This record gives sequence, structure tokens and C-alpha cells, in this order.
Amino acid sequence: MSMKKILIVEKRKKARELHRKGWSSRKIARNLVAGRDNVNKWIKMDASELSTDNRGWKKGKPRKYTRDAKSKIIKIRTNLEKEGSYFVGSLVVQNNYEKQTGKKVSESFVGRVLKDAGMTKSFGKKEKGRSKYMNYPQHTIRKLGKSMMSIDFIGLKYLKESSDRINFLSCKYIRPKKVGLTERIEGQTTEETIRILKEVWETHMIPEVLKVDNDSAFGANLSHEMCVGKLTYFLLNLGVSPLYVAPRSPWDNGEVEGHNSVFSKKFWNKLQFTDEDEIDVKIKGFNIEYEKYSKLISNNPVIKEDEIKHIDDFKDVDFDNKNVKGFRANHIYWLRIVRRKNEKGTDDEYGYVNILKHEIELPKDMINQFVFCVFDIKSKKMKINIEQDEGILKEVKNLDFVVNGMRY
Repeated sequence: MSMKKILIVEKRKKARELHRKGWSSRKIARNLVAGRDNVNKWIKMDASELSTDNRGWKKGKPRKYTRDAKSKIIKIRTNLEKEGSYFVGSLVVQNNYEKQTGKKVSESFVGRVLKDAGMTKSFGKKEKGRSKYMNYPQHTIRKLGKSMMSIDFIGLKYLKESSDRINFLSCKYIRPKKVGLTERIEGQTTEETIRILKEVWETHMIPEVLKVDNDSAFGANLSHEMCVGKLTYFLLNLGVSPLYVAPRSPWDNGEVEGHNSVFSKKFWNKLQFTDEDEIDVKIKGFNIEYEKYSKLISNNPVIKEDEIKHIDDFKDVDFDNKNVKGFRANHIYWLRIVRRKNEKGTDDEYGYVNILKHEIELPKDMINQFVFCVFDIKSKKMKINIEQDEGILKEVKNLDFVVNGMRY
């Protein structure tokens, strides 16, 4: 291997290492004297691709894979579809190929083979950086706790020829593993949400942070001023910090929204059900398959066993406790977009965010920007921050903030 090829391989490995440490693509590119597009490509590479250099190779000509490998890949995909598997993408095919043959193959090669065989759908390119200009605090959220989970209600479903509504709660782990679970619920209520979370956390770890939207059942949009709901107290008593995403921004909770889409396309729209009992049986199989699939795409650091908690570790806990001194978590987080108050360009114009029906005024040059809001329960302080380059938080406001109902 020439020196030039060795250099590019080392850059790729270094880029992945810095990315895992939380560096931005821009910072990595400057450090390695490389283009940002290249850096973005390197950090997404499979481990098997890092040491591969395709420069100078004739386009379209495989370097190390044979026709037999292509045939095997197509056969695996065909068999998965015959078996009625919910997940038949390139990652799943790649994993099955390596288990059956004992040989390594890159996901990108598998994807090309399936595409050439007409076994995948072509999607338009995702629009990049649509929230970057709004200073979305992606680095801050990425570093917020070793474990994070997201929940959401799935849009109402109906059995064929029935007007009875079927409700589901979607639970998606963001880290350390990207496990997705869907459970049927009797209604979109706080009580049902807590019931399902207790069941899920019997066998799956309790996360440090739970990402939720502003549904009233999740306790972030109550009619009473400066109050949080029963779910929030339940979480704080378990040591879970709630993270409430910005209203009317479903992509802000993209992990669980993506899981909802998978559920609809691969389960609800694919199968036929006669009654709710049949749904409950089949959804268990879907959750098992989704967990197997999730293990293929997870690359987060493993959490030590003694750091993992389940609901049985909190048998004697009062989940309705409102005493601050008894909480196991000390923070509540909000993501908000700064909105405009009064007419644009006038002397009365200013920005503001609304948290628990409390309007917090901010400078007008922050209008349409994301802010990361942290409420320290013990000190009764609310800090409003904006994320700058390289993921550094800048505090723009610090104020006294008391939540009604909490016993200090």
C-alpha cells in the first residue's frame, strides 16, 4: 500500500475517533485538513470499509466480491421476504450473509447489489442542515446522558369495518441501543403511559433522559399555570430527566417519529387483524424482530451492568412524590424555538419562549433560533442557553423559576 493510501486510511480512522468524542464535522475537517463532505462520509463508513481505498479502480468493477457473492445476497433477501420478515434492508441482509458464509461484506456493496436487482426503492436525498441555521443544539442533546429514550403516541388506527379506535404508545431508545417497542394502550392518557413504561422497564433499562413532545398526557401542556403533570413526577422519582421537544416540530423528535413510520409501514399496513387480541399477539413478534434489527445498527458505547436500572430496583419508591429532596433527578429540559412578539420591525418587537405557560422574554435577534432550557429543581433556577459552534452552550438568561405543586 502506498503512503498516500496509508494516509487516507489513518484520516478515516481519526475522523471516526474524533466523531465519537463529540467533535463536529467542521472541527474534524479543520483538524485533519480535509473536506467536510469527506469527513461526513468517513464517519458513516463500516469498519470493513475504513481500510479500503477505491481510488484509481475502474468504476463499476467490484474489487473483491464475486458473482457468487451477489447471487447469495439476492437469495438471502428473497428468502427473508418469503419468510414474511418485517426487516429486509441491506443491514439485515449483510448480517445474514456474514453469518451464513463467515465472510465480511460491506453494507454499501449489499445495497448496490439489491439496487441493481431492483429490490430496493429509490428515495430522494434528505435535505441537509435545515435546522442548522436555527442553532439546533444537536451536540448538547447527543451528550445529554449515557442513555436516552423517546416516546410518542401513534396516530389513531382502526380495525377494518370498525369505528373503535386502536391506540398505541411508541417507545424508541436512542442510546445505548436503538431498540424500538410498540405497545397497544386503552387510551392516550398519562395513566396508560406510566403503565406501559413500567412494563417496558421491567426488562429494558431505565434511561437517564426521556424525550417527549408537548402532549397534555406527558405533562407539558397542562391547563394550570406553572405546573407539571403526574408523568413528570413519576420520571423524576426514578431518576429520569424529561426533555420536552419544541411544539409543532415533529422532526425534533425524529427518532420515535421514524419508529412510528416503520410500525405503520411494516406492521399495521402490512397485516390484517380480526380483533385486539390478535394485535397483541402479533405485535410481540414485531417488537422481537425490531430489537434484533436494532442490534445491527447500534454503535453506541456499552453501559456497565452496575449502571443499568430496572423498575424492580424501585419497589419502595413513591412515584407520586412531589418533595424535591426526594427526587433522584434534579433537572427538567425544554427545547424551544424563540417566537416573535409584536409586529416585526417595531420598537415593541421582542422574542420569547413559553414554558409551562410562563412567557420568558428574549432578545429579538434570537427570534426563530432554538434555545436549550434547563430548570435546576433544587436551586429553582431556569437557564436559557443557545448552542454555538463546536457544541458550546452560551447562557443568555438566568432567572428564578418555581414550579407549582413541587414541595421545596
